[in-house]
Amino acid sequence: MNRAPLRPITPAEVDAFERDGVVCLRGMLDTDWVERMRAALDRILAHPTAEGKLINPPGSPGRFERDLFMWMYDVDFRALATHSPIGALAAAILRSRQVTFLLDMLLVKEPHTPALTPWHHDQPYNWVDGRQVCGMWISLDRVTRESGAAEWIRGSHRWGCWFAARPFEGGDYAVGDGLEPLPDIDGERESYDIVSFDTEPGDVIINHLLTVHGAYGNNSDRRRRAIVYRLAGDDARYAERGPGRPKPKRDPGLKPGDPFPPDHDQFPRIWPQPAA
Repeated sequence: MNRAPLRPITPAEVDAFERDGVVCLRGMLDTDWVERMRAALDRILAHPTAEGKLINPPGSPGRFERDLFMWMYDVDFRALATHSPIGALAAAILRSRQVTFLLDMLLVKEPHTPALTPWHHDQPYNWVDGRQVCGMWISLDRVTRESGAAEWIRGSHRWGCWFAARPFEGGDYAVGDGLEPLPDIDGERESYDIVSFDTEPGDVIINHLLTVHGAYGNNSDRRRRAIVYRLAGDDARYAERGPGRPKPKRDPGLKPGDPFPPDHDQFPRIWPQPAA
């Protein structure tokens, strides 16, 4: 299993992230990581943590499943977070000297799960402020539009807007914190620069946490399994969000605006990479 990226990140890829708010990095995890994490993910699905839940709209067919904080419980998820290329990739894309790990998540749309992932961006859901912040999507299966590929609005991280967050399974938007209603993107798709990436196992998509995105349902016979991260660089600070947003697993002992310390037990520093 590779600890370092299989190839250098190019200046063009860093530029694409900064310009578009999203970049697809091909073949970043080797097949050993993919196979190890497929088995680990399926093990968590069979025995979910306390955070595991279905996020299909009520009454809809199929299974759209989410779980959080697996690295705290599972040796394989911990290894991927701390001893894989994840930290190096984020450091290169964010132009950051250090990378703090904020959250891991699994998202699985099983075959014939038509539930859409609603348009949203991630930062209003997450306990971080700053410019050097990113999400990371690791494909464990071949993903196409038919099987639920995500769509990204290029440049939306530079709109200067924070949009109200909505539970994926339906319900009311979270209000407060100066959040704005999301535009009717599907009703005016021609007004937006929308891009989607077909991915293979081991590909990694990195997005700024303010890049607006959504995803198709899985209308194929293939699974769509992914591991998702929230990561923070040099300028990131701890934040608290209002009602309806996820919270850290436990009280982190930080105040809003505090930098993330290098040895925090919930938010470990993964770059520079810790010793094996």
